[in-house]
Amino acid sequence: MGNTEEMTQRTANHVPKAGTGSRQFSPTLWPLHFAAFLATFVFALANVAAPDIRTTLDADSVQLSLIVSAFAASFAAAIVVCGRLGDRFGRRRMFIGGMIALAITSVMVALSWNGASAVIVRTMQGVSAAAMMPQILALIQSNTTGSARARAISTFAAFSGVGTVAGQVLGGGIISLGGTELGWRSAFIVFALAAAVAAWAGRSLPMHAGEPGLRIDVAGALLLGVTIACFVTGLSLGPYEGWSVRSLSLLGLAVVFAVGFLVHQRYREIMSVSQPNSPVPLLGPTVLKNPAIFVGMIMAFAYFGGYGAFLYNFAQLTQIRLGQPAWESGVALAPFCLIFLLVSLVCHRITARIGGPATLLIGAGAQAIGLAGITMVTLAPLEAWELWVQVPMVPLAVGQALQFSPLVATVMAAVPGRLAGMTGGLISTMQQAGIAAGVAGLGAFYSLLATASDPIESFGVLSSAQIGLSFVFAVCALVLVRVNRGSGSHLAGAGSVESAR
Repeated sequence: MGNTEEMTQRTANHVPKAGTGSRQFSPTLWPLHFAAFLATFVFALANVAAPDIRTTLDADSVQLSLIVSAFAASFAAAIVVCGRLGDRFGRRRMFIGGMIALAITSVMVALSWNGASAVIVRTMQGVSAAAMMPQILALIQSNTTGSARARAISTFAAFSGVGTVAGQVLGGGIISLGGTELGWRSAFIVFALAAAVAAWAGRSLPMHAGEPGLRIDVAGALLLGVTIACFVTGLSLGPYEGWSVRSLSLLGLAVVFAVGFLVHQRYREIMSVSQPNSPVPLLGPTVLKNPAIFVGMIMAFAYFGGYGAFLYNFAQLTQIRLGQPAWESGVALAPFCLIFLLVSLVCHRITARIGGPATLLIGAGAQAIGLAGITMVTLAPLEAWELWVQVPMVPLAVGQALQFSPLVATVMAAVPGRLAGMTGGLISTMQQAGIAAGVAGLGAFYSLLATASDPIESFGVLSSAQIGLSFVFAVCALVLVRVNRGSGSHLAGAGSVESAR
């Protein structure tokens, strides 16, 4: 039993113990929340910029899908190993380096000359974001305690969620000001400047020396990266190629590499016990046996798969199919953005009162109601569709905020403290993998449906299909309720009632 404990302890990310007192959240940590906002903002920016990128770079449908999903795929593939690199070289150092790289790659995106080059630099941009993202939760975890930590995690989740929607609204305005050719390029330049500001502000973050002796599982990182790349590319090509031999082969390779990755991780886990100096596995199988972690990964994949696809398809519908300018597409989402922001800011109070799993269940139900309403509005022969759709967008925004904000905190509250760092990394991995899969899969299906039939009705059909993802999320939330009862914890998600005051 001692060996298993030691193995699990080494598998988890190293999280230094905070002080014994209830240290208050330091104002110097604000760059972390700004960076979380930017990481999701840039994904949404690509959504709203995609139609103009397609026109300017003469990109085909597959390339357009990959320009959006390549960022999330590389983000997902690199985030866990980047968390390990932060443990080794220092989290503040990795955070600043990641923000600098994000600024540079954003300029490179703005200078793209064709679809293929845009896919390549967007992949590099995703790796850059992955370099800084896992350092955020790790720095929060090691520099705050008690209610201060709960508020910090809740704020992190709120900024991450708002960044996605704000990217659609603010990004759309910047793109429209610059026109088809220069608008999206200007937007990425502005984003690069914001990333540079975050890098500069990162110098005020608490210092973390790192562990120079920590060895990194390079082979595991490569296997994980190839698995996600094959999976996302296969999903992107499949609908357009009628599930050709090439697309199915890529999906088959993804399964093969995934099995190879799991076998390799099991080997690394065994070696980490017998040989203390061996590389620590990225995703140890023993850790994945924790029900809260496994269920949390499924929830993150289901939620963000539908979330990413919805925003991507909305941009396709309004800009490509209906011919609206980017600013008008963004304004159509402004009420959604405002409601999402307001609910996210008070979400920690709700979870403190009724618990994290209950909040997640209510969120899943509200999202399903919103999606059903959008389906009805789009399938009905109504004039001024853009106005009518605002009504079901209200419960959709409420539901998505109630799912997004408490998810990380609720799952992390259900696992042992020694696994908190790894849990945040795993959920972030599934978040980005879900976004990539949603854009590649559901985005491609929408493009095909909209080409063959009415684009507004096609959007409704895809919205109804996403209700199934809400159901999966709700079932997983019920499982978390059982985990809660079994562990005897309260799973408030955002922390104690004190955190809501």
